[in-house]
Amino acid sequence: MKIKNIILSILLLTVFTGVAQSNDNEKIKAFKRAYITDALELTVDEAEKFWPIYNAFEKTHREIKIVKTKQILRRIRLVGGVDKLNKDEADAILKEFLEIDINVTNAKKKLHKDLTGIISSKKIIKLIRAEHGFNKELLKRFRNRNINPRN
Repeated sequence: MKIKNIILSILLLTVFTGVAQSNDNEKIKAFKRAYITDALELTVDEAEKFWPIYNAFEKTHREIKIVKTKQILRRIRLVGGVDKLNKDEADAILKEFLEIDINVTNAKKKLHKDLTGIISSKKIIKLIRAEHGFNKELLKRFRNRNINPRN
């Protein structure tokens, strides 16, 4: 187990040492994959089944949350900001934001259903915690990078 942790630490250090801007997304994906694999303690068999399902979820989540939110925010900007929206426009946009949240929740439900039988319920709970932990760690690393770009 110690060797596994040392290897993971080296991998994580390698992923974030000297991150070039053009490769940031790939390095972040590799870091996330290593982080989640370690947190869930996935076996090789579990990982082979888990990652295609999780990657499909990530793609869906990105399309729902990021892309659609950016489209809404762009529309708001084009009219001159939130204060320039009339009541009907504001109501419609609010409804779209709520739909995004509902669709994200449905995507998460589907992910959990699809993972049932591949990993245990305990590992699904660990996945939820690992996603939060990863996001905190990533934010911390980006903050440290902005404070001291040499790290």
